[in-house]
Amino acid sequence: MKTTISVALAAIAISFTLAACGPSAPDEERIRGEIQGMAQALADSDVRGVMSPLADDFSGVTWNLDERGARLLLQRELRAHEQLRARVFDIDVEMRGESRATATFQVVLTGGSGMIPDTGRWYRVESGWRLDGNDWKLLSAEWEPVAGR
Repeated sequence: MKTTISVALAAIAISFTLAACGPSAPDEERIRGEIQGMAQALADSDVRGVMSPLADDFSGVTWNLDERGARLLLQRELRAHEQLRARVFDIDVEMRGESRATATFQVVLTGGSGMIPDTGRWYRVESGWRLDGNDWKLLSAEWEPVAGR
């Protein structure tokens, strides 16, 4: 029985290793993954995780934020709300050559201190992305409120 379990675990480990060595995901999927990863990092109150995809020359167009300003705003909001969540949907990635892309999506941001959020807002976001080495970096973001307060 132990041998069967060991063999099964070894087979699973090998299949994961082979999958990791396979071809990388298409650029569109990688950008979607970065956006979803940022939303998860926000839910985890992980400032570094939210900020890691931002390019050094990032521009938050709507509020004229640079990378430092975006970090300070995020830290302020995390202190003001016990829980922040971002529900991202309808991510549409359009490649612009081999090293640039635009991703548009909808996001519902909520904040609060209990199970039911006491603030929330729905935004439409347009973001610009640049391939930097092997990583896609968020170069710009522009957002407009759709609903909420």
